Amino acid sequence: MGLEHVWLSYDYLNRGDIDGYASLLDADARLYRPGHQPVLGRASIERLADARQLRGPGRHIVHDVFASDGRVAAMGRFVGKHHGTLVEFDFADLFAVSEFGLLLQQKCYHFVEPG
Repeated sequence: MGLEHVWLSYDYLNRGDIDGYASLLDADARLYRPGHQPVLGRASIERLADARQLRGPGRHIVHDVFASDGRVAAMGRFVGKHHGTLVEFDFADLFAVSEFGLLLQQKCYHFVEPG
């Protein structure tokens, strides 16, 4: 359960369809990103996704998605612009899914080359 919603979430974000993306989130969804405070609640996550689109769209190239016991993992590569600068990195996102199949929690992990 939730596997399809994870695939759809990346598809919606890639197309800039923030309303579609938000429709997959539980009202109490939580987003954890490296180096940032947690983003709590569907409305806050939706505002963040919308602001990201304004800063510069990007593309999630998802290689693998798999699920087990209400958890979903996705791995891939992100390519996009952040304030006009090209950014590119591998990612792994871990999701918890509600009993209704909505995305309840997302923890993001990014691989960055050691500098």
